[in-house]
Amino acid sequence: MRSHQSEKRSPGWFFRNNHQFLALSQVPQALNLTASEVTDAVSRGELEIIRISGCKAVALEDLYRYIDKREAEK
Repeated sequence: MRSHQSEKRSPGWFFRNNHQFLALSQVPQALNLTASEVTDAVSRGELEIIRISGCKAVALEDLYRYIDKREAEK
């Protein structure tokens, strides 16, 4: 029997080993970027993709780091 989980789950969000991840398809909307900007960031190694239950995702820590880097470049 599963225990009742009080956390509300949102589509596109994943949790693994106490770390939070966002589905790659949701990153452009969450960061207000184009899909090509996200693709370029992945290609440059600025965002690392992992698979969770067959879905490509990015660690929230990586997104924060990427945002900080973009802000510093302005």
